[in-house]
Amino acid sequence: MFIANLIEKHWLYRTFNVITPEGLFEVVYNGHGLGFEEVTVNGEIASRIKSYLWYVPKFEFNIGNSSAKIEISVWAWFQIRHFNLEINGESVYDE
Repeated sequence: MFIANLIEKHWLYRTFNVITPEGLFEVVYNGHGLGFEEVTVNGEIASRIKSYLWYVPKFEFNIGNSSAKIEISVWAWFQIRHFNLEINGESVYDE
């Protein structure tokens, strides 16, 4: 079982505490990079993708031994339209 608690929510930025059978992980999505977006897990870069023309819709990475995915869409005025965090195929956060 996986639990994701939203800790911080800002413009193009989300922080979660994710509870897994392996323990607690901090997962951060940051869309503020100049030409890139990234996801970090416990402060380490888990996925960094160049975003030249528009925001990247999907990030795949690991949280411990589990596979994870963030799917995101952004409005034209640079607000997050949809954000989903999935771990091992299970949606644990959706907005």
